[in-house]
Amino acid sequence: MNSAQTPQGRLTGVPTLLTAEEAATILRVRPSWLERQAAKRKIPFSMLGGCYRFTADHLMQIVAIFEASPDQPSEETPVRTRRTKAPRQALPKPSNVTPLRARPRRQTNSHNAAA
Repeated sequence: MNSAQTPQGRLTGVPTLLTAEEAATILRVRPSWLERQAAKRKIPFSMLGGCYRFTADHLMQIVAIFEASPDQPSEETPVRTRRTKAPRQALPKPSNVTPLRARPRRQTNSHNAAA
């Protein structure tokens, strides 16, 4: 028996490599998303045989990269509360403006409508 093997036949110290499909299933994302992120070098991965491979450590790092935590309000930043509308102030009426008036209705002749 090789010294690097366990009694079950597995190598010790060798990480388990997952395909993009297997890693995507674990992360609950689409394999295409995972491959695009890897191609853009935004997530950690291993390239073996022209295929993306992921270890458990890679998956933990990916989760950490996209983890979002709520912002903690600082002492300098006031906590936002719901704003109420301020009452509108009436604008002063200028004295030199003539108020608008509606145009009088046109009168139609009843005999024009029948023609």
